Amino acid sequence: MLGISESLARRAVPSKVMPVKVGKIEYSAPHGKFQNQMGCIEARNIQSGKLIWRCQVYIVKYDIDLEGDVQDVFIRNIKVKGNSLIVTNERKSEYQLNLNSLEVKVLKGSRVEETDFTR
Repeated sequence: MLGISESLARRAVPSKVMPVKVGKIEYSAPHGKFQNQMGCIEARNIQSGKLIWRCQVYIVKYDIDLEGDVQDVFIRNIKVKGNSLIVTNERKSEYQLNLNSLEVKVLKGSRVEETDFTR
């Protein structure tokens, strides 16, 4: 029987994204096992660690016929630029998150990341 073992089909663990701090707030990209965290930025109080808000910067559209983890698109980098965060993901899409309004502007790519596998 020919087939790919489950361990070979899984993708590598994404690199940890260094959080950025502005005043008393730390902004980070959670890389949990939950798809609802994909493309999210979290703001936490540095002293208490309490979550202030979570914002979905982009959405990953999953094909239910394909394995989920090979479709994941993780955030690679976040940096502060003025009153915004610049968020870049593995597909080199780039977003600007306004820290006052939480409005997201697409700088490069799309708000919806879709699988690029062909059948």
